[in-house]
Amino acid sequence: MKNILLVALLAGLPASQIIAQDVEMNRKHIREVFTALEKKDYAKFASNLSENAIDYAAGPEPARGREACVAAVKSIFDALSDVHITIDDIGVSGNKYYVKNTLKAKHTGNLFGMIPPTGKPIAWSDVDILELDKDGKCVAHWANNPNALFEQIGYLAFANPNTSLVMQGYAKFGKGDFGGIADACTDDVVWDVTDNPDAKTARVYNGKKELGMFFKNLSTALQITKFEPVRFFADGDDVIAFINTEYKMTGNPKLYRTTLVHHFVLKNGKIASFKEIVDKLQEIAVATK
Repeated sequence: MKNILLVALLAGLPASQIIAQDVEMNRKHIREVFTALEKKDYAKFASNLSENAIDYAAGPEPARGREACVAAVKSIFDALSDVHITIDDIGVSGNKYYVKNTLKAKHTGNLFGMIPPTGKPIAWSDVDILELDKDGKCVAHWANNPNALFEQIGYLAFANPNTSLVMQGYAKFGKGDFGGIADACTDDVVWDVTDNPDAKTARVYNGKKELGMFFKNLSTALQITKFEPVRFFADGDDVIAFINTEYKMTGNPKLYRTTLVHHFVLKNGKIASFKEIVDKLQEIAVATK
C-alpha cells in the first residue's frame, strides 16, 4: 500500500482519495469472502487469508495459520445448509474492518464431529472484526457473538470453554494420542474408572504417571470399535459427557454396546479429575459367515 500511495502522490492524486479507494477495495474483498463462505468455496476463502492468520473466535484456543482457520470455518459451514449471509454495514478503523452481518441457515449436518443435526433454523447476527494486512489479506478475526449458534440449536454447553477442552481430549483419544491427554491434565489428576467392566483397568489412577498406565492397560484390554460423544452438559468447571460406545474385550469375540457418562472437573484449563460411569452392557449379535 505504501508503494502504491507513493506512486499516487507523485502522480498528483490526493492521499485521502487513494486511502478511500483502498478502503473500498478491501470492502469489496470482504464481501467476496462472505459470499465464498455462503457458497462453501473454501479455496476462495483461504486465498483471502494471510499464511499466519489467527481466528480468535474458533474456540477456547485460537486457530493459528491459514489451514487451521479454514478447518475451523469448515467444521461449522459443513454442518449448515441453505446458507444465506446478509452484510448490513462495514465500518473501518485503521486496518480493522467491522462487519455487521446476519447468517441464516439450517443445522442439517454433524457439527464439530460431535453435535448431531437438529434440523433447527439459524439466524445468527454478529459483528465480525477483521484485521487486514497491506495486501488486503486477513491476519486476524474476532467475533462479538460466537455462541449464538450453540444457543439456537440447544447446545449451549459448548459455549463453556471447558467443554471445548474436553472435546479436544476426545479428539486426542480418537487418534491414540494418550500423551496429549496427559498434557491436558493437572500433575495430580485423579482418574476414576472403578465402574469399568474390565477388572484389569477398574481402579482409581492418581497422577500423570498412573494415568499413562491406565491408557496402556486400556489399549490391551479393549478393542474399541465405536466411541461417539453425543451430549454435553457444562456448569462452571464441571463438564459431563454422554458417549455411545461399542467394543470387544481381549480374548472375547463378543461385541458389546453401552453408554458411558464421563464427569470432568477442570482447573485453570486443565483436567483435574475424571470419573466414568458405565451403563448396562448389551451384547450385539455379530454376523458370521
